[in-house]
Amino acid sequence: MVFHLPEGSSRTTHRQFARRVVGEATSSWGGKYRYRRKGLLDGVPHVLLHTGVVLLLPEDTPALRQRIREEGGVVQVRTVELTKSDQRALAARPG
Repeated sequence: MVFHLPEGSSRTTHRQFARRVVGEATSSWGGKYRYRRKGLLDGVPHVLLHTGVVLLLPEDTPALRQRIREEGGVVQVRTVELTKSDQRALAARPG
């Protein structure tokens, strides 16, 4: 799946969109407290290949596609051949 915002969206909007979809590792007090803000992908087994490019299991694609569209994103889905490491990563269910 490839996801992005429509052309002409501001950098601020792109950053906020990425946080909502992918999540974010962040800290406060100069790194004293570290935590992770969860995103839509945190509840789904996935392999993040590049910014906006993610491998998913076919059964997880429709729900995530709908959620990204609700967030204002554009989604394209393609079938790809998985490597062994991609297959292992997708076999591990989160939570």
